Amino acid sequence: MKKMKFNALFVAIGFATTSYVWAESNVSSKIETISVYGQFNPIDKNSMPSSVSLMNKADIASVVGNTALDVLAQVPGITINKSGNIQEIFLRGAESNFVIIQIDGVQVNNPLDSRGGSFDLSTLGKDTIARVEVIKGAQSSIYGSDALAGVINFITFDEQQEGGKVSVGYLNDGQKSATFKTGFGGWNLALNGIDTDEQAAGDSQRLAEAALQGKLTLTDSSATQLNIRFSDYQNSAFPDQSGGAEFAEDTTKERKEGQTLSASLRHQININEDYQMSLQLEHLATDDSLTSPGIAPYFMAPPAFTENDYTVSKFRWLNAVSVDNVSATVGMDYKDENGETSGYLEMFGQQVPTNYRLSRTNVAGFIDAKVDIAEASLFLGVRLDKPEDSDNETTWKLGVNYPMTNNLRLFANTGESFKLPSLYALGNNMIGNTELLPETATNVDLGVEWASEQVDISLAVFDYHYKNLIDFDSETFSLVNRASVKTQGAELILSTDLTSSSTLGANATYADVQAGEGELLSGRPQWQGGASLHLQWTDDFSAYISANYIGESSATSLHGGDFSTAILSSYYKVDLSANWQVNEGFDIDFFVTNALDKKYYYAIGFAGPEQGLGVKVNWLAW
Repeated sequence: MKKMKFNALFVAIGFATTSYVWAESNVSSKIETISVYGQFNPIDKNSMPSSVSLMNKADIASVVGNTALDVLAQVPGITINKSGNIQEIFLRGAESNFVIIQIDGVQVNNPLDSRGGSFDLSTLGKDTIARVEVIKGAQSSIYGSDALAGVINFITFDEQQEGGKVSVGYLNDGQKSATFKTGFGGWNLALNGIDTDEQAAGDSQRLAEAALQGKLTLTDSSATQLNIRFSDYQNSAFPDQSGGAEFAEDTTKERKEGQTLSASLRHQININEDYQMSLQLEHLATDDSLTSPGIAPYFMAPPAFTENDYTVSKFRWLNAVSVDNVSATVGMDYKDENGETSGYLEMFGQQVPTNYRLSRTNVAGFIDAKVDIAEASLFLGVRLDKPEDSDNETTWKLGVNYPMTNNLRLFANTGESFKLPSLYALGNNMIGNTELLPETATNVDLGVEWASEQVDISLAVFDYHYKNLIDFDSETFSLVNRASVKTQGAELILSTDLTSSSTLGANATYADVQAGEGELLSGRPQWQGGASLHLQWTDDFSAYISANYIGESSATSLHGGDFSTAILSSYYKVDLSANWQVNEGFDIDFFVTNALDKKYYYAIGFAGPEQGLGVKVNWLAW
C-alpha cells in the first residue's frame, strides 16, 4: 500500500483545521447553535428554516457501540445498513452519496468510492466525536456539489479539554477501545484506538486515530483556529452481497485498509461591527486498498484488488455584512480534486486492469442572506458553480422562520441542489461514462415546533424529487443517467422533561420512496423510529435506555451466483447504558447491547450484534 501523499497546500499550512468562531448570543442556554460551514457564524437551532438534529457529548457517550455508525443510528430519519466492508446511511431514504459528510467542517466524501462518493463511517471512532450536527434537505446553495439530501458534521472538540483524561473500554465479543484526551494552552489533543475480535457477522476492525485543535489570537480583532485529524485502519469482512456468515460459499474474508488525513485552517478578522472577513484552507488526503476474494462462483463478482489515492484542496473566502435588518455572507471558493485508482479483476484466469486517473477543479461564488421582517426571518441563497469540463450549475434556496409566539414557530425551506458525477462513475475503465450529467434534486420542507423549558416537539413534512440519477445499464454495460426518485414523508420528534431527574425522547419517520417501474431500491424502510429515557437517579448515577425500530425493507444478494432479492423483516433493538461517578476524577460506564437478544439483519446473511455486556473506565489523570 502506498504511503499517503502530502501536496503543496498541506505543506504550506503545516497543520490544519476547520474552524469556526462561536458568536455571542443572548438566547436561553437551552437553545443550541449549529455550525454552518460556508456560512460565517453558527446559527441558533430554533432560527433555522431547515430540519436539524443535534447530538451533544452526553448523548454520544450514552450510545452503545464504538464508531460513528453507532452514533448516527440514533439520529431521527437515518437508517444504517452494513454489508461486509460496505456501509450505507439513508437520510430520509436518500442515497449515502447524496449526503455531505464533514469532520470539523472538512468534507471527507471519497468520489473514488464505488458507491459514488460516500465515506466509511466505521473509520471514525465514537470516542473521538464531541458533537454531531445534521442539517436535512437540499444545501447546495451553501455547500455546492453533493448536498442533495443534507449535511452531517462531526465535531471532534466543542470545548477546551481540562487536564488529561484516559478511557479504556470493552464491549461484547472482544471489542476493545482506548482513548486519551488532553488540553493545554488553547490546544486540544485526542488519541483513540479500537481493536475487535471477529464479530457475529464475520467482521473485525483495527483503528487508530489522532485529532489536534488549536486556537490562536493574533490581534484583538482577529482569531485563528486549526484542526488536523489522521486515521489508520484495517477491516476484514465477508464481501458485500456475498450472503455473509450464513450463506457465503467462500469463507475467505475481504480486506480493506487505509489512511485518511483531514485538515483546515481558518483566520477571521473583525473589520468593524458590521463587517467580518474570513479566509479558510481545507485539505483531505485519503489512500485505501481493497482485496476481495469475490463471490462464488465468481461470474458476477470475480476476485479483485483496488487501490485508491484521492486528494482535494479547497480555498474559501467569506465576507459577512450586516446592515439594519439584513445580514449576508458573500463567499467564493476554489476546489481542486485529484484521484487515481489502480487494480485488477481476475477474469477467466487473467488479470484485467482497472486503472484510471482523473482531476478536476471548481470555482464557485455564492450569497446567503437573512432578512428580518417584523417577527419573521426570510432566508435567501444562490450559488454559481463553474466545474471544469462541465456546464455551470446554479442552485438556490428560500426559507422562512416565523415565531408565532414565544414557544411556537413555523419554518419552511425549499431549494435546488446538484451532485457532479463521481470520479469513479466518470473514469472507471469497465463501466465509467464521461458523458454523465450531474444528478439534481429539489426539496420542500414544512414544519412546526413547540419549545418550552420542559417540552420540545416538532413535526416536519417533506417532499424530495431526485432526477438524472446514475444507474448501471446492462445493455450498454456502463453507467447512465436515467433514474428518477420521489420521496415524500413526515418526521415527528419529541423531547420532554418528565421530572427534574428524567427526560423522555421519541421520534418517528415515515418516508415513501417511489422509484421508476422495474427499479429496486434496497435498504429503505417506510417506517422507523425510536425512544429514549434518561434517568438521573442520584448525583453520582445515571442510566439511559434506547429503543430503535426499523421497518421491513428490500435487500439483494449475489450468493450462489445469481442475483436474488428478499425482504428483511422489521425489528426493534433495545440498548442500555449507565454511568457511575465514583469520585471527582473517576467514573465507569456500563453497557448492554441488544438487551432483549433480538435477531435482526442489516443485509442478507449479515446479522446485527448479539446480546452482550460492556464496560468503560474513565480516569481524569491530571
